[in-house]
Amino acid sequence: MNGDHQGEHAADAKAPPGAPPELDRMAVKISHLDKLLGLTGEIIISASNISILQRHLSTSTANIDKNSMEMIKNVALTTNRISSDLHHLVMDIRMVPIRETFLRFRRLVRDLAKKKGRQVNFEIVGEDTLVDKTVAERLYEPLAHQIRNAVDHGLEDPLERKHLGKPPTGQLTLTAYKKEGFTYVSVSDDGHGLNEARIRQVAVEKGFLPYAAANAISPQECWNLIMQPGFSTASEATEISGRGVGMDVVKSTVENLGGEVIIDTAPGKGTVFTYKIPQLSAVNITDALIIRSGESYYAVPIGNVVATQSFSVKDVHTTMERTESITYLGSIVPLHDLRGLLTGTPLAGTEFDDNLPVIIIDAKNGRIALKVSEFIRPQKLVLIPLPEIFSVRGVAGTTILGGSQLGMVLDPFDLIAMSSGRMMEASDGSFMDHSLMDVEGPDEAAAPEAADGGGEDAPGAAPEGGPAASPVPRPQEMMDESMAEEFFVEIQNILNDLNEEIFQLEKDPENIRRVNTIFRHFHSIKGNFIMTGFTNVGTFVHEVETVLDQVREKELQVTQDVIDLLLDAVKSMEHGIAEIRAGRGYEVRDQELLAELARYKRSEPREKPEDQPEDENFHLSPLGTILYFAKINTKGTRVYQSMFRIGPSFQETSLVAYLIVKRIALIGDLIDTVPSLDRIEKGLASEKLKLMFSSTRSLEEVNSFCERQLRRFYNVVEFENLPVD
Repeated sequence: MNGDHQGEHAADAKAPPGAPPELDRMAVKISHLDKLLGLTGEIIISASNISILQRHLSTSTANIDKNSMEMIKNVALTTNRISSDLHHLVMDIRMVPIRETFLRFRRLVRDLAKKKGRQVNFEIVGEDTLVDKTVAERLYEPLAHQIRNAVDHGLEDPLERKHLGKPPTGQLTLTAYKKEGFTYVSVSDDGHGLNEARIRQVAVEKGFLPYAAANAISPQECWNLIMQPGFSTASEATEISGRGVGMDVVKSTVENLGGEVIIDTAPGKGTVFTYKIPQLSAVNITDALIIRSGESYYAVPIGNVVATQSFSVKDVHTTMERTESITYLGSIVPLHDLRGLLTGTPLAGTEFDDNLPVIIIDAKNGRIALKVSEFIRPQKLVLIPLPEIFSVRGVAGTTILGGSQLGMVLDPFDLIAMSSGRMMEASDGSFMDHSLMDVEGPDEAAAPEAADGGGEDAPGAAPEGGPAASPVPRPQEMMDESMAEEFFVEIQNILNDLNEEIFQLEKDPENIRRVNTIFRHFHSIKGNFIMTGFTNVGTFVHEVETVLDQVREKELQVTQDVIDLLLDAVKSMEHGIAEIRAGRGYEVRDQELLAELARYKRSEPREKPEDQPEDENFHLSPLGTILYFAKINTKGTRVYQSMFRIGPSFQETSLVAYLIVKRIALIGDLIDTVPSLDRIEKGLASEKLKLMFSSTRSLEEVNSFCERQLRRFYNVVEFENLPVD
């Protein structure tokens, strides 16, 4: 769902006549997608089994008539096509624009710049680039760490920049794009760049390299040293960065996604950190080569296979009677026994005659050759990750091979590390060190930017220096769990939009239309919080509305203080919604923010506009008239006049009326309301509400929507929908 539903309406314009508006876009539970992914995997396994059966029968000596063979072949081709199409469709469903991840950094950059006394122009490029949802979430923490480093260490302060002949405002750019099957995400700044001499010096001082080696390595190898655990060139740690932890976790997080970190820097001109990430399959489906080693079957991802061929025993070179290698295309490649690497028990020499089946694999950390017993076939398969309690070196997971046979999927990166005696860094890709996330200082209970809303306090525990958290209020009896979650998702989506709207208002503070949009976003959030039983948070949002109302009434100017207050309010609610969805109670305890709100509170209560009864007839504005005639003459679209009567409710009638208007906007385009939307926002709605809207839905569908949504959840005791002829 979207706060102003512009995305839905834009999509609806492309839909064929008569299609319901919401069919083009809808919220999907991740758990449901996960089940769909599992079913997709099962279909792919079944399709693979049919293909294997078809190949087996084609070489069988059994007497099978030609028509039967042709039918089996067609079934195999059809199931392969369907499974492939389903796979790609599910991947597309999981793809989201990286925009939401990127926009969350606007506030982070702003806060860090203020704290460090920097002037920063933060630019986002390629925010519409599509990535898998899981990838977008996992990229947040490494990018946040890079941005902290850029502001804290990369960019100079304004005076220093002026002395260097640079503009006082530093440039920080976040970029995303796709190229040749990879997604590239980069963080670039125009600061002083990495100090090569200092990095080499620290490498020697901290024992990473001897003096001769530190001065012999290439510049790129020098840059890569900063991603070693514990490496830091900062003379002292700050609350933002410089603790010697973080870049190693950035590296391992990106590598766990199958990618790599590329560093490009120039003295005095800045640094670019680029993540090169393969376009991963969210379903863990991959093309692999099936091989046999002894009695066990393994799968090797095709992308890591360099070659498969037989080598003569005479072509194997032995060094010091234990290390073996082969020559492939003029290069020496270390040779290992696959079963020996995995179990410590190599294949017996009797397994081979004069020819050795060898598979050559590579990854970012090198290339090796492996002795195997047999090459079986290429196959599309589903990777089943090992449970967390198991850890098998060199194995990424299990899979189902043809005929329901269990096989193991190899991890080429880990195998190469094992073959050279290097242990892979143990990391699950998460950022568990809270010091990296402490942007607000040591007194902040939790990083407000955390996507999962986690915190160190147990449910109901008292934050340091504050009272115990209030228990989670139960939603109203009429609100079931799925509906409450729908409201929470809507709040989160509106909060994402609010951040951008407020930043745009900062650039154009006289834009009253944007002020109205921001006010309505807060109004929707307030209604959703109150609807789900969190009236204390709704009351807080109401105080923010009061500030915006003063701006709308021209009693208050949009100053930097007002912008900061609005952004702080959004940040507080982001943290709150995460806490609530995690099952913890939440109450706004930011005393500085509450004091700022109190400062803007009117000294004297403003007189409420006289509640004169409004004409109960629609009075279309010129724009409304144009919209009305456009819709009435659009094929497949109907215009409805609707009446709703709202019964006694646990919240104010005007707020319920406003929420009803927002719900109707999900199924059509609003043309007019009685009372007017302005009067509804000012609290002047009664129990009777009239709406005029257009929709591609039939009368039966509109009535059904009102019955299921409005009567049940908004205490609508009576409604009537009339199509306009």
